Amino acid sequence: MHRRTVVVALLVVLAGCNAFAGGDGTDRPGTATLTPVEVPTAESLRTATPTSTECLAPRVAADDRTPAPTPATPVPLAAANGTVDGDAIVAGHGAALDDHSFSLRMDGTRVRAMPGAAAFTYEGVTLGFQSVQVFAVAGTIYRLRQVEGGVSVAQRPYDPDSPGSTWYRDALTGENWLDERIGGYNYTHIGTRTWNGTEVRIFEEARDIEVLVGSGEALSVESTVFVDRRGVVRRVRQVRTLQRDTIDGIVNTTEVETFSVGEVGGVTVSRPDAFCVPGSEAVTVTTPGPNATAAGSDRSPDATVTTSTDRAPTATADGTASAPSTTGSATAGPPTG
Repeated sequence: MHRRTVVVALLVVLAGCNAFAGGDGTDRPGTATLTPVEVPTAESLRTATPTSTECLAPRVAADDRTPAPTPATPVPLAAANGTVDGDAIVAGHGAALDDHSFSLRMDGTRVRAMPGAAAFTYEGVTLGFQSVQVFAVAGTIYRLRQVEGGVSVAQRPYDPDSPGSTWYRDALTGENWLDERIGGYNYTHIGTRTWNGTEVRIFEEARDIEVLVGSGEALSVESTVFVDRRGVVRRVRQVRTLQRDTIDGIVNTTEVETFSVGEVGGVTVSRPDAFCVPGSEAVTVTTPGPNATAAGSDRSPDATVTTSTDRAPTATADGTASAPSTTGSATAGPPTG
C-alpha cells in the first residue's frame, strides 16, 4: 500500500468592520455647540464593502442511499491462542468503513467521506498533498492552498471506481495509519463497553522493542483499540515511551497518538467554505497536462497547465468555476497526488 506524508492546514481570512453609534444630533439648551473634527481614516475604522463571492468547486449532491443497519452480533475477528491479529483488525476496518459514509480524525487530520470515497473532504497531515485543504466531488479533486495575494487551486480527474482510487481509500479510511501502528501485533480482548453511544469491543496490547540507533534506544508501546460490531475501529490510543542515552544522561519522552471514527452512516459531505472566495482575490488554477497520470497513481503528471488571474474565476451554471481566458504555460512540477 502506498503512503505519503505532507502537512496540510486551512486559513481563510475575511475582512470585518467596526461600527460606532452616534448621538441624535440635537443640541441641548444651554449647551455649547461643538464643531465636528474630521477623524483620520484608519484600517480598523473602515466599513467593509460587500463583494461578490466565487466558488471554485461545485456542491456535493445529497446521498439518497440508506445506511446498512448495525449487525445484531459483532463481526467475528480471527483469533488464535486467545489473541486477535492486528492485521486482521486493520483489514476488517477498511472493508467495513468503505461501504459507509463516515467522519474520522487521525491525530490532527480530519476526514469526511461518502460511501466508496465518491466525495470527500480532507484536512490534515497526510494523503500526499502539499495543500491547505482537499475536496473531491463530481469526478474532480480540488487541492487548495493560500498563497501571497490570493489562493491556488489544483484540479485533477478522480474516478472513485478506478483501481487508482485504492490509494485514496486506504488513506481516507485510516487503514494506512492503523497498519503502521497496530498491524502485525497481537491483541487481547479484555471486555465490552459503550463509547460515543456505540457498543465496542476493547483490545489491548503492550510490547517492549529494542531499537538500535546510534548509542541505542529502548521503546515501549501500549495500544488500546475499540472495535464496533461492524468491525470498524472506532478509537485507538497509542502511547510510546522512548528512553535515550544522551550526553546529558538518560532522557525519557512520551508520545501519544489517537485515532477516532466519530460517525458511521448518515454523514454529509459539504463543500468547504475555503473554496468560496471574495471576487477580489487573486486565483491561480492548475490542471494536469495532457500526459498526466490518473489520480491515485505513484507517478506525477508530466506537466501542469497553470492559469493565473487577478480575480476569482467566474462561476458556471453547475456551480463550478472557470478562470478568465489567459495564456497558460506548461511546466514540469513535483508530484501532486
